[in-house]
Amino acid sequence: MGEPDRPTIVVSGEATVRRVPDLAVVSLSVSVRDRKTGPARDEANGRASAILARLREIGVPEADVQAPALTVQPTYEYGRGAPKLSGYQASRPMTIRVRDIDLLGTILDGLVDDGATQVHGTSMELADPEAASREALAAAVGVARSRAEALATAAGLKLGAPRRIEEEVDGAQAPYRGVAMFSAAAESAPTEIAAGEIEISARVRAWYDLS
Repeated sequence: MGEPDRPTIVVSGEATVRRVPDLAVVSLSVSVRDRKTGPARDEANGRASAILARLREIGVPEADVQAPALTVQPTYEYGRGAPKLSGYQASRPMTIRVRDIDLLGTILDGLVDDGATQVHGTSMELADPEAASREALAAAVGVARSRAEALATAAGLKLGAPRRIEEEVDGAQAPYRGVAMFSAAAESAPTEIAAGEIEISARVRAWYDLS
């Protein structure tokens, strides 16, 4: 006869770590309308070039700036009858990764000054989210083991080695990104940034042998 199965205990553990964001991702666009394609294109390219020049001056690496090619589309006036061509809109989207959060307010102010027509949003992120995720997982495993030890002691048993540990992942859960809060005390004052904190959570389930 084989050796009988050892008794086991199943526990779960969850932990959360908090980190101050060290990366901001800014999405913006430059859009210009004109009755002719040439002036619209030239004005949009000029504004985009001014923004890129300011970013280089501030010290943002070129690798952290995405600026796809400019697009030009016709615009129409709608009323009675068929739509009438009213002109053209030249647009150029841009995405900027800011690794020095202290510069974010200055960069945002400069974007508007240099001709950005719309700042779509700024998300606060972690440059190395995996490091925080690993730390949260390690803490969750510690919580699970602590619970297992408490249950084993209460039952008068000794806790053995973990037989299996699994991370519990919610398939619908997306990586958390914070949203920066902006304020300016006066028209001449620079934009102030409140980056807040990002929470990274992990949950595990563990099976332990008992003796």
